[in-house]
Amino acid sequence: MTENGALAGGHLHRADIDRLVTPDHVHRRLYTDDAIFEQEMRTVFGGSWAYVGHESELAEPGSFVRRRLGTRAVLLTRSAGGEISVVLNRCSHRGTLLVTEDHGCSAVFTCPYHGWRFDVDGRLKNVPVPSSYEDVRSGRFDLGRAHVASYRGFVFASLADEPPELETWLGAAKPWLDEYIDRYPDARIQVHATPLRYEFAANWKVSWDNAADGIHATFAHRSYNLLGKEADTETVLARNPASTPIVSRAYPFGHSVVDQRPSIPGGPWSTMRSLPTTDELVDSLRRRGLASREVLDLGTGSMVNLNLFPNLIFVGNQLVVVEPVAVNRTRWSVYLLSAPSAPEETDLMRLRVDEDFVSFGTPDDFEMFERIQEGLSIPEAEWIDTSRGAALDTEDPEVVGVLMGDVATEAPIRGYLREWTRLMTEQPPLRTRPVSPRPTVSR
Repeated sequence: MTENGALAGGHLHRADIDRLVTPDHVHRRLYTDDAIFEQEMRTVFGGSWAYVGHESELAEPGSFVRRRLGTRAVLLTRSAGGEISVVLNRCSHRGTLLVTEDHGCSAVFTCPYHGWRFDVDGRLKNVPVPSSYEDVRSGRFDLGRAHVASYRGFVFASLADEPPELETWLGAAKPWLDEYIDRYPDARIQVHATPLRYEFAANWKVSWDNAADGIHATFAHRSYNLLGKEADTETVLARNPASTPIVSRAYPFGHSVVDQRPSIPGGPWSTMRSLPTTDELVDSLRRRGLASREVLDLGTGSMVNLNLFPNLIFVGNQLVVVEPVAVNRTRWSVYLLSAPSAPEETDLMRLRVDEDFVSFGTPDDFEMFERIQEGLSIPEAEWIDTSRGAALDTEDPEVVGVLMGDVATEAPIRGYLREWTRLMTEQPPLRTRPVSPRPTVSR
């Protein structure tokens, strides 16, 4: 590796990785090197599964949402026959971006440059002057497609030639996802169509380091904790991290969990201070005889942070999708979730709760991310310590490959770096797969 970040041969080799990642330290170049970032976009966000959307966002045939696989522009679609696909948002003729709307419904995608038209599953439908191409019917002009798999409505995509079975990839994190889904009456979840979008000037992995960090909340979110104190509400974040029974777990494939529930015997709703309209909504539930603990707790998050590497974070009532933009720039798309089978007051309470932390807590995180990125730009200070809690971590006696620790452990960071290292060094073959059977192109 050269001083300016260039990598011999254009990609990292095992020897390069061994110099950058150790069991208890990581080199700053993982966050600052353009060549590393480019390889991550190929292998980390192409060589494994990554979240692309929820089936509730594709309400009818022809529905689509615009998403990204790393920096690749893709479309998540539902065909007339109900098939869910992920296709490259790129005309197969000259590479023009086909769709600029974030979501919509259409029978076809039409290229604005030369008028090529594609079915929503990627099949080339027709072209102007098809006689200009000898093999226009061969299928080679279909849109590139990714492997797609869905688990209980959550849709993931991969460009790996042979990705693992999705349930194998979810592994020991799957019961946590099941528990999250089963909180919702009838297990029905609706993802709001328009997310809150934020950008910050830091590498995407800085936010991943933060996703399962149990200590920062006491300090970085001090102002949010003071709001709770002034309302006589003890938020989980305000508690002494040295004495809380919060548990962290690191899973294979880079996934992790922080379970805050052991520290809140009163349930999730007990941690919420009064917010605009929430008292009135709770009173309405009580008048209707619906104010059970389960219903009230559904008004806020589960108090379990579930992180599915490399891009999906479950926090509160929200899905945070981590979208790398550049080596030092990241976008968060925060999707709010509603519970269609719950009392109508529940979703109104969830909206107020969703507004709360993203207004008073999330900006703290972004400021910390940007401070970290600026600090990592100092070339003489090369290493970041990731050893916190390593000596105290224990293996889960019931699940092989799972490390457990207290709120202070950095086991989740060490865990995702192992998966990052595997993907960056094994570099699984990537390809888009054809649409089959080949369609007939109309004239």
